[in-house]
This record gives sequence, structure tokens and C-alpha cells, in this order.
Amino acid sequence: LGWEVFSFIDVEDNEIFPYIRLFLGPNTKRLSFSLDDADFSRISIILSLPRDYPGLTDIDIHSSETDDEAWYDAISDTVCQWNHLESITWSGDFSCRALIHLAGLSTLRRIDIYIPNLSVPDWQKYHSALQGDGFPALASAIIHCKDITSCTSLIDKTSLRQLDSIAIDFYNDRDKAADVGDVGHFFRTLNARCSHTTLTTFEIEDYFFRHSYPVGAIDEDLFRPLLEFRNMTEFHVDFPFAFRLGNRILDDIAASWKHLQSLDIGTRGGWAGQSQISLGGLVPLLSLPKLKKLGIVIDASVVEHTLDSPPTGVRNTKISRLDLADSVIQDEHSVAAFLSDVLPNVETIDSWQDSAAHNASVSLAKAKKYKDRWNTVAGLIKTFAKVREQERRCMVKATEGGGSTPSTSISHIP
Repeated sequence: LGWEVFSFIDVEDNEIFPYIRLFLGPNTKRLSFSLDDADFSRISIILSLPRDYPGLTDIDIHSSETDDEAWYDAISDTVCQWNHLESITWSGDFSCRALIHLAGLSTLRRIDIYIPNLSVPDWQKYHSALQGDGFPALASAIIHCKDITSCTSLIDKTSLRQLDSIAIDFYNDRDKAADVGDVGHFFRTLNARCSHTTLTTFEIEDYFFRHSYPVGAIDEDLFRPLLEFRNMTEFHVDFPFAFRLGNRILDDIAASWKHLQSLDIGTRGGWAGQSQISLGGLVPLLSLPKLKKLGIVIDASVVEHTLDSPPTGVRNTKISRLDLADSVIQDEHSVAAFLSDVLPNVETIDSWQDSAAHNASVSLAKAKKYKDRWNTVAGLIKTFAKVREQERRCMVKATEGGGSTPSTSISHIP
């Protein structure tokens, strides 16, 4: 049952919410509703729902700008009465007691929740009452929190042996500066508490595009614990930190994540000019047969391959769009020649948004030059790719006919 009062109806939800009982029954499993402008009578009815309809297993409480935080404890108390939940979604902060109740449910498979500060004594007090590790059946987790240390505290008290996907977003007001060491601790905890075979989707979002922390970068050693998740298919990380990653980590990703379909690392805010990945370093990654989305930062100021270099033997035809954030580029033609060989179907290259320029300490004028060069590359790839395809066909015909290999070269294009 989805319960929603539309704004164009001249009636308040508080007036008609009591009639929700006309639609609920013993076979109702899923219920969604809003707390928008809720009064005491509506909250009282909500509190009685677990007692009257214990068969409800999927609860979705809509977010609203007018939610009254005074009712948050009442919602936590309500949730604590449901003992067979399989899915719970709510945008308000749960109490530590409600969070522990959810962690103890053997049926809960999906959560989309905001978690409180888990460094407070209340968390330790309630956790001591939990029998065994928490969230034993959890398969999908979307967690909203103010700082990564709370996520680490939560995961450290769990046994996520069936977890398939995890997405975390931060809405910190930046009163407390995060530390790159906290990110490393989180990655190591995830490695220790989650199954290395079941986790396939990993996503971290931060609402702040501009880097607020001048010190520290996510480097390869910090990143490496995540490579243990061998069946990773989708990986998206956007932190307000610099990234100091090079070709070696791409080699390791290609070796570890053979089923990878989507990779996006730090493309909204860029890598603060610290990428150590060359164009040639992309080749192992592009050899992954299922990769269809790529967002990464490279240093294309030096191109290892010349226009007349032989083909790499790697061609990814699934990727049509690249997101390269603050990737540096000098010679558009040599870069386009290389990419037309390994990524012949790329049509669009996104790069150098204002936040990326700010974080890389590059002027907007220089950022625009880089952006224009990448746009030129995107336009040239298609032309170069057609020439390469024509060369291949000519070589095949020459081989079949016993003739000499044609001398046409892509470098002859003006």
C-alpha cells in the first residue's frame, strides 16, 4: 500500500490518515507513507501499526522538508516493534536502540537509512545487548551519515556475509574536518567484515565537490584492501580528497575485478592534479570485456604511443562516454590517435568542471584550454577510428589476395 496525499487536493493527510486501516489487512506486506506535517493523532496511529499489522515486512517512510524531528523517537519506537522486517527506508535519524533492533533481525535484507553519531556511549551500551554479529541477512545497504567514522563503527559490529551492494553518502556540514586515515580505516573494516565474493556494487558519494582538506590523498596502499572483492561490477567513489593513483593500481584492478562494468573514481571534484596514470596505463583496464562506463583522471601530457605505433590489440567498443575530470592534455592529435585505437566508439568526453579546476589549483582560463582540447579529441576519435577500420579491411584484403600491405597511415591525416 502506497499512501500519499497530493498537494492539489484540498485536504490534509492528518484528516484522512485514520482511514488507512480500511486498506490494510493481514496480507499487506509493503507500506509507504509520509510524515509531512504529522500531528499527534497521526503519530499515534503509526505507533499502533506494528501491533495491528505484524505481517508488514517492507516499510518506506518518505522524506519531507517539513518533517518534525520531535517525532523521530516515536518512529524509532515504532520500528522496534516490527520483528520480521525485510526492508526499511527512512530519512530521519534512528535512535541507537532502533539501529540495534534492526541489526538483530534475521530477516532484514535491505536498508536505506540515516545513522546517528555512533561514537556516543549509547551505541556501546545498546550494542552490548546484541546477540552475535548484526545484519546477518543484509544484501543491500544505503547508508546516509555525517562522517565516515560512524559507518566504520556500524560495519565493525556486523557480519555482512550476504552483502551484494553498499552505497554511502555523507552530508557533513564540514564543522569537523575528515581525515584520510579514517577513509583507510573504513576500507580495511569493510574488507574484514564483508564477504569477498558476494559484494558486487560499491558506491561512496560526498555532497561537497570542492576539496576542503588540503592535506592527505587516497593513495594505492589505502585503496588496495578493496581489491579483495573479486566479483566487483560497479565501483563509484567521490571523496573531497586528492587521489594519488598510478598505472600499477589499474593493473591490479584489471587482475582483480574481471567482471567490472562501471568504474568512476573522483570525477566530480577531480584528483587535485595528482593523477599518475598515463594513457598507456588504461590498456589493462580497457581489456576487461564487460567494462561499459569509465570515469577516471589521467595525465595525458606525455603520450607513450606515436601516431605510427602498431595497434595495442585492445579495443573497448562498449564505452561511448568518458569522464576525465582534471585530466591534463597537451597534444590533441596524438591523444586522439591512441584513443581511437582502444576506445573507437567514444563520442563525448566530460572534463574540467569548475570544482575540478579549483581543486587542481588551475586557473579557469587554463582549465578551459584543457576542456577544449578534450572536446577536440572526442571529435577526432570517430574520424581516426574510421581510418583505422579502413586500414584493417585493406590489410585483410591484401592478405587474402596475396598482395602487399597498403602503406596508408593514420598519421597522414592532416
